[in-house]
Amino acid sequence: MDLTNLSYEEGLKELESIIDSLETGELTLEESFNKFKKGVDLYKYLYEILNKVEGEIKIIMEDEEREEDFQLEG
Repeated sequence: MDLTNLSYEEGLKELESIIDSLETGELTLEESFNKFKKGVDLYKYLYEILNKVEGEIKIIMEDEEREEDFQLEG
């Protein structure tokens, strides 16, 4: 599965689909295991996206705070 072109929303939808299929109990052991591995990969990918966005938000907020401090001093 190529995750590089997958948006966060698409990945989340796919992960929800995997969870739903695992919860039905209708898959074979091998199918369940393969879905589980795919789900773990998706989870890691989505987690990386969230961490990246969180880091960018922190940078923006720090820049805003510095700019406000500068304006107050100036």
